[in-house]
Amino acid sequence: MIDDRLGSPIARVLRGGTLVAVTVVAVGYVLGLIAGDDGPGTTPMLALLTSGGADALIGAGLLVLTLVPLVVVAVAAIGFARSAERSDMLASLLTLGLLVASLATAILISAPA
Repeated sequence: MIDDRLGSPIARVLRGGTLVAVTVVAVGYVLGLIAGDDGPGTTPMLALLTSGGADALIGAGLLVLTLVPLVVVAVAAIGFARSAERSDMLASLLTLGLLVASLATAILISAPA
């Protein structure tokens, strides 16, 4: 049975990742309001991130928010591996694989033709 050694690292990742993402999105939003930007619209994420400005900050924050669950599941898998919880580790790795596959699918679908 796994103890609180796993709960604390997962909570730190969730709290830290969410705070960073929300802060970056908020700063980008405020800068966008000040500059009077039209917003990202249908700009691909890579182009948005490399364009700079408020929209790039908002995109970066949303990207961090998207990646937080991947990091949390990876931390859980590591914790389960260290605690010799083989079935939980395998479930975490399967979940991680599904999350990575869904993110890759989203990237491929949204790529310009």
